[in-house]
Amino acid sequence: MASFTGITAAHANDILGQSVVSGAINGSGHLILTRQNGSTIDAGDFTGIVTGILNSSVAAEVAAELPAAVAGTTLNLGNVTGVIDLTPALNIDNIVNALVKLTATGNLTLNIADLPSAPRANTMFAMRIQQDATGGRTLTLTGFKKAYGQLTLTTAANAVDILVFMYDGTNWNVGFMGTDFK
Repeated sequence: MASFTGITAAHANDILGQSVVSGAINGSGHLILTRQNGSTIDAGDFTGIVTGILNSSVAAEVAAELPAAVAGTTLNLGNVTGVIDLTPALNIDNIVNALVKLTATGNLTLNIADLPSAPRANTMFAMRIQQDATGGRTLTLTGFKKAYGQLTLTTAANAVDILVFMYDGTNWNVGFMGTDFK
């Protein structure tokens, strides 16, 4: 709890002996209490306590509630052939708004088991897949709900597709954000 030095013992006794009906902080940062009879009490400078609460308590509460990756994180997997395993690098906190980048140097597979466990509902991340200079690489998705029941990468050499993954609380859904970016 924050501490402050604005109220003296005399102010505290004055406040306790009155029926206070409202209060406001004035332009100087002082708490001005209004008594039932309309007179006021200047309870002292509350700027310190307000600033302390905003800078420490609120910031700590927000940090505890929001994952560090709200702004998103970028994970560059480099050249990938076979299984795209995201579990070592992504976890339940940094997957939110993540961008996973990779170059397909062979056919790819991604299974739900290769994603962080216990995702939060509405968790979303994107994956940018670029074909290598050879092209023709495919992606097999297991356990995902796919738009139109299918998802086929652009197979031209150096083609770039971006997929969006979203967990709805029950299923991981995947669809294209766009294909064949140039």
